This record gives sequence, C-alpha cells and structure tokens, in this order.
Amino acid sequence: MNFKWNAMTAAVLSLCLLTGCGGGETVSIDPADIAGTWVNKADGASETLTIRSDGTYHKTVDVGSSYPKTEVDDSWSLEGADVTIYISEYNTAFTYTVAVSEDKNTMVWDNGDNRIVYTKKK
Repeated sequence: MNFKWNAMTAAVLSLCLLTGCGGGETVSIDPADIAGTWVNKADGASETLTIRSDGTYHKTVDVGSSYPKTEVDDSWSLEGADVTIYISEYNTAFTYTVAVSEDKNTMVWDNGDNRIVYTKKK
C-alpha cells in the first residue's frame, strides 16, 4: 500500500510540475466590473476612486484636516488582471493586480508593496 501511495503521489506531483497546477492560468478582469465609484477608509483617511469606462478616472484622497484634500484626474489601462493608473502630472504610473469579489462589491488592488481594499459606493 505504501508503494502505491508513493507512486500515486509522484505521478500527481509530476503532472503538477508539467502543467503548473493551474498557476499559469491568465486571469482577466472585465472592465465593467471595475467601473464605478469605490471607497477605501483607513485610519481616519478616505480615498474615493471613480473609474470610468472611457479609460479615465478621478481620485480624491482626504487624510484629515492637517493636509489638503488631493484630487487627480487621469487615465487607466487594463491588461488581464493588471490595472495601471497613470499620473501624467508626475510622469509616473502604478500597476496593481486587481481582484473583484464575486458579488462585485469589493475590489482588492495589490502590487506586492501595497494592498488597497475598496468597497463599491452605492
């Protein structure tokens, strides 16, 4: 029995190594799933992100009365599950891998350094 178990385990592991165990699948986000207004609130600060289907966005960040409210209007692009937010004024861009919850009410942006959780504004 032990030999059969080891042989079966080796076969499954070999198959996983050859196929990648599904890790090579490309995940795509439907642009309609991220379009809309999203809010992130943490530690007394708030961020409102409105993603428009025309490839533009509006972002407002309010960290409290000690700092001025920041607003940005610019463009975004989507490739698979990666959203890139452009900030032309500073000649920069940030790319995040995005996941949208099944009910389409939560969106998580992660770039390895930062993780932002947004809730769909109703």
